[in-house]
Amino acid sequence: MIEVIKENIQGKVVFLGIGNILREDDGVGCVFAERLNKALPNNFNQILVLNGGEAPENYLEVVVNAKADKIFIVDAVDFGGEPGDIKLFEKAQPQYGFSTHGLSLGFVLDYLKENTKAKVYIVGIQPEKVGWGEGLSYRVEKAVKDLVKDLLEYLKSKS
Repeated sequence: MIEVIKENIQGKVVFLGIGNILREDDGVGCVFAERLNKALPNNFNQILVLNGGEAPENYLEVVVNAKADKIFIVDAVDFGGEPGDIKLFEKAQPQYGFSTHGLSLGFVLDYLKENTKAKVYIVGIQPEKVGWGEGLSYRVEKAVKDLVKDLLEYLKSKS
């Protein structure tokens, strides 16, 4: 999975993590955004990382104004994989359980596609649990750690 993301990290890139940290693995996008943002060195000014939480619509204008070449929306997506599996989507597909948030992920995706020149992707991470509770399940936690680590190694090798 990281290879597909690596192939698409060119120019200005935005990562928008979304989710609800009070619903276990549903918070995976937020956890990813917080960890990547904290770990990124200050000299990576071509990468903007935002934690959109449950209200990604509040960040749409920030994303549009970033004039990114690529936008990655990171969220829990039930696509029928094993917990922690990561899949890249170019459009919201109704057969998959996209988002438990107030505004549909399809709307966010369509808005960004219509209002930017960026290529927009959904980085879907298969959740294990989305009940009420804090923290990620073991396999989803491992997926986030590995994704952040691999992205940082790749970005540092390119600088």
